[in-house]
Amino acid sequence: MRLLRDALVWGYWHPFKRLVWALPDGAAQALAGGLGRLLGRVPNARLAGMAEAARFIPGVPDDPAARLALARKALVEFCQTDVEVLLFPKLTPERTAALVTIAGRERLDAALGAGRGVMLAFGHYGANQMIMPAIGYAGYRMWQLSAPATALNEKLPEARGALVRRTRELRWEHEQTLPVTHVNVFGGLKEAFACLRGGHVLGVAVDGGGGGKRAAVPFLGRTAAFSLGPMELAGRTGCVVLPCFMERASGGRLTLRIEEALPDVAPGPEAAACATARMAERLSRAVEANPSHYLYFLSFRLLMEKGGHEPFFVSSGAVA
Repeated sequence: MRLLRDALVWGYWHPFKRLVWALPDGAAQALAGGLGRLLGRVPNARLAGMAEAARFIPGVPDDPAARLALARKALVEFCQTDVEVLLFPKLTPERTAALVTIAGRERLDAALGAGRGVMLAFGHYGANQMIMPAIGYAGYRMWQLSAPATALNEKLPEARGALVRRTRELRWEHEQTLPVTHVNVFGGLKEAFACLRGGHVLGVAVDGGGGGKRAAVPFLGRTAAFSLGPMELAGRTGCVVLPCFMERASGGRLTLRIEEALPDVAPGPEAAACATARMAERLSRAVEANPSHYLYFLSFRLLMEKGGHEPFFVSSGAVA
């Protein structure tokens, strides 16, 4: 079984990738959507994990059939998002503009026009990695604070073969073709400080596992552990914090929605914790509006917890 799984993953990153590259714009997302619908009809661990994760989102009906239907929708979106990673080396400003609409761009322009750096704060929600080409190919200088895909080779609680480990290296190679400067979240933050103090754009996922300091904040009707690092960085640099969300319509079209800025973050851990709670509330609203956009990440964090890593929800409360 493991050899078959590894072979399928290899096929995805080699012959299937070449097929995706040869398709016209829009056809790759349609193919990915069809693949997701097909996989949603076959029992598999990813589908089951996302159906289980649906229990943690307020408003999702307390019904196994409803949770499974939501997981199937999330699986289609996951496949579309994953195929877009295959396309990273082939993206151009024109192709990216055809895939993504930026709503609220005037907020980003106003902050940069005032000479301030901007932190685009987001969660692992929707096609969040497409924020990088959407901003970079729109003409902005962007840095991205993130973990390399290769970090999963050491941190995932599952044993995988050499072929799968190699595909994570390929994913990281694809990410490095994007028009951003990557800053390793597990390394120093000198480049991130320079980016914001230089009046540029820094992308940061606020719900990831990096960073040492954490704040317990309200999230999805429970209490979750969010890193304090992003908002401490905002407080020390005086940048503008703009929450943003990459959302997918039913046809596959993407919209990067840039919201109104959070209140300016003062230096210090207390102000950082307050700003983190505000950002968690924005993310919570987005997840409740589009729960399928967050199921893959929630299922991933639950898997990590089972493997002995830090839990995401520190106080789960009553779960249906």
